[in-house]
Amino acid sequence: MTVLLIDAALIALLLLVVARARAARLQPRARIAWLAGLVGALALLTQGTVIPLDVLDGLLGGTNVLKLVQGVLTMVALWLGIQAGIAPVTARVLTLRWRFPAILAGVFAVVFFVALPERGPTSFRFIEDAVTTSTGAWVYGVVHMAGIALVGVLLCVSARVSLPGVRGFFRAGAIGIVLGCVSEIVDLTLTRFFAPVPVVSALFDPLFYLGVLAFVIGIFRASRMTGRIRRRGEALLDDLDAVAARRGVASLPGLTDEPSTDTRLHALRVAVEDHAIATSSPLSAPERALLDDIDAHLTRRPTGARP
Repeated sequence: MTVLLIDAALIALLLLVVARARAARLQPRARIAWLAGLVGALALLTQGTVIPLDVLDGLLGGTNVLKLVQGVLTMVALWLGIQAGIAPVTARVLTLRWRFPAILAGVFAVVFFVALPERGPTSFRFIEDAVTTSTGAWVYGVVHMAGIALVGVLLCVSARVSLPGVRGFFRAGAIGIVLGCVSEIVDLTLTRFFAPVPVVSALFDPLFYLGVLAFVIGIFRASRMTGRIRRRGEALLDDLDAVAARRGVASLPGLTDEPSTDTRLHALRVAVEDHAIATSSPLSAPERALLDDIDAHLTRRPTGARP
């Protein structure tokens, strides 16, 4: 069951990466969601369902360092998914505030190497097996899961400003991820200091990976909806260009070089209405309806949803 969930999430992420590659190349803002998908796919590839763990971990020395890489990639992918939903339209990958994930990755690394100086050969259940006799393994497992859960909480909070069609997926994904992390912390604690409970041990995989799958669907839907909104703006601009040409509105200096469709749309919309007032030539009903559509498009919420 776990393998099927991991592979389903991996396939969904790879489809996202392929489907949004062109948009990511042409639209700088779209690169955030695309990168979230790519990093998430890399994180799932470290699970060993496609490429054997021995091969991947062997490249890092064969001492389970891959577990640390997996945790960092998972955290970064979730964080990028949050940014894809809440960052302003002018945001770029390099302008994001990378301090938080960098600090969290540093904490993961320090605790990993300090708490687990002896890690043994590559194992899929490295932490779960080590925690039976190692308090250091328990410390790292708790820190790792608490860090991922923190990002999951941030994802759940940020979902309130997401597009209506994706909000539910982000929230469901965040809840599944957080509950999965909490169940793993409880399981590690029981295993280390008391006695493992099979029911608790079995909770992590379905909760966490179903959460990841919902999160992936949310990113995919958000990317598609953002693309539709962008195409809507471009179509409105084409229609307004035709109105401006018909009315003899002079093109604005530098307007055609402006990279933002919405900025161009706003400037030309103001120019058309000002021209109608200055020349005492009222807008026709279809032209007024077009300006109303443009206003609705331009005054949508920053995430892209209409008010």
